[in-house]
Amino acid sequence: MPMDMGGMNMKGPMDMSGMKMDPSPNSWSDGAYILDRELNFISGTPYTLAQLQALAAKNNPTLIQARAQVEGERGKALQAGLWRNPDLAYSGQLMGVRNAGAGEFQGGMVQQEVVLGGKLKYSRKKYQARQSAAEQQEKAQQLRVMNDVAIEFYKTLAAMHKVRVHEDFVNSAQDSWITRREMLNTGEANHADIQLVNAELERAKLRLMAAQNDLQFHWQRLTCVVGIEAVLAPLDGQLEDDSQVGNWNKVVHDTVEGSPELGEAKAKLHSDEITLIREHRQRVPNLLLCAGPGYDQIDKSMTAVATASVTNLPLFNRNQGTIIQAKADLTRQQAQVKLIELQLRSKLAEHFRTYTTAKQHVDGYRKVIVPAAVQRYQLQLQSYQNVRTDWPTVLESQKDMLSAKLTYIDHLTELKNAETELRGFVLTGGLVAPPGVTPPGHIDATPNPR
Repeated sequence: MPMDMGGMNMKGPMDMSGMKMDPSPNSWSDGAYILDRELNFISGTPYTLAQLQALAAKNNPTLIQARAQVEGERGKALQAGLWRNPDLAYSGQLMGVRNAGAGEFQGGMVQQEVVLGGKLKYSRKKYQARQSAAEQQEKAQQLRVMNDVAIEFYKTLAAMHKVRVHEDFVNSAQDSWITRREMLNTGEANHADIQLVNAELERAKLRLMAAQNDLQFHWQRLTCVVGIEAVLAPLDGQLEDDSQVGNWNKVVHDTVEGSPELGEAKAKLHSDEITLIREHRQRVPNLLLCAGPGYDQIDKSMTAVATASVTNLPLFNRNQGTIIQAKADLTRQQAQVKLIELQLRSKLAEHFRTYTTAKQHVDGYRKVIVPAAVQRYQLQLQSYQNVRTDWPTVLESQKDMLSAKLTYIDHLTELKNAETELRGFVLTGGLVAPPGVTPPGHIDATPNPR
């Protein structure tokens, strides 16, 4: 009974000579592979994980946003350190007054505020520290995207393997259906047995269609995080490998040392330290200089006017409230650094548990459970060939073997996901826009940022 589901062709029912035989478990070593090396039921040029991650680096919109945020903070740092623009004015004194003690003066004036106390320098340093925080956010977003690409890559690859296994389930169910029909003709089965195998065959077909739907779903998830549109194509990669992430102490050390989330928090802390210094400098008065040439109508000659004044004397407003706010922001950010470190350790504990459990299950299925199921199937097949058991018993052992492989694939997928997250500082969310750099409640004045 040949079938065609969604462009994926399946063979007809297998007879004994056409059954796919797994390698003998006695020949397997600890590093042997169980899953098929080739998934050739999908046409097209295969994608590697590295190729998809390179495409994501160019096409994922959140990376564009993260880079733009760095550029925005760089602009703030530039703006914060710029000198104030001068003012131009026209001055006319004693215009139309006769017999004045001084002559009539008319001329232009230039006024410039000189910012003292290093306020512009510290404003720029503050936003340069926030630019560093934005750069850490960009690094974190790159990891989120690359981790999501890897996770969806392995989920899609696992879905392909599951389609292959479910195809074998359908073939086995078809074989069982044919066997029961033949047994009905010889009187070894009744119509109730036929209804049972009919239902089993239909359930196998439905599970295959569900597996194909899962494959399409994960493919769409993969291409979305990459930022491309592409038809279903093969993937060049393996679920089974012998990679290790190390012990708990190494994982914690590597994450705390290299986490961009922690790096961002420390950059913001440095920004708040500079902010406190800057707000203390705010109460230093500025100097206002004013000068310009003019013409004296009495003396009939050119003359000049110059004034100098001190602005914003700190008599009543010494920036006390803002300094208190800056101290509070600094205290809050100091606690935030510790909080993020604890949150990282908490997330690591959860993911490391998942990784360890998945690895234990993968090892158990790879070394014992799947080989035992394969060997049982082969022994039953040999018994059938020696006329010591019946064919339905062989088919039941084959179903057990396929079920063990499906569970093995699930544990492999969970292992790859946990491993990817542990190596990538437990960062995910490749389709979530990066957050802003300025923490809530912090000082951020414009158009002259300080």
